[in-house]
Amino acid sequence: MTKKQIINFFSHTYCRIKASKIHGVGVCAVVPIPKGVNLFPDCSCDLKEEIKIIDKKEISHLDINIKDMLDDFFISTDTHYFVLNSLNNINVSYFLNHSDDPNCEWKEEDDSFRPLKDIGKGEELTLNYDKYLESELIKNV
Repeated sequence: MTKKQIINFFSHTYCRIKASKIHGVGVCAVVPIPKGVNLFPDCSCDLKEEIKIIDKKEISHLDINIKDMLDDFFISTDTHYFVLNSLNNINVSYFLNHSDDPNCEWKEEDDSFRPLKDIGKGEELTLNYDKYLESELIKNV
C-alpha cells in the first residue's frame, strides 16, 4: 500500500480496539458511523480466492494455546478452520465481539463488515458469529 493510499484510508477509520463490556476487548466507534458503510475497506477481499481451509487434523501437533487463538480469531467448525492469513496478520475486524442482537453484519460477497444501523461514537460494534456458519464456503466443506 502506498503512502497516499494509507492517508486516504484515514478518512475511512471508524473504530478502534478498546476494553469491552461484553468480553475482554472489542471494537468501538471513534466517530459516528452511518448504516451500511464498509467498516474496513482495506481489509475486504475475494474470499473464494483468499480463504484457506485447514483440516484440524493437519494442525493437531500445535500447542493448545495456538489452537485456542485459531478458535478465537477464525471461523471454525468441528473439523475445519477457515483462514485468510496467519495469526500474526490479524486486523481490527477480528476483535468484533458476538451478540445475538448485533449492530453489524458480515457480507460474504465482498468480505465486508457493515453496520445494520447508525452507530454512535463510543458504541461497541458487534456481530452474530453464527452467521459465518451460513456461508456458502463453509457449507460446501
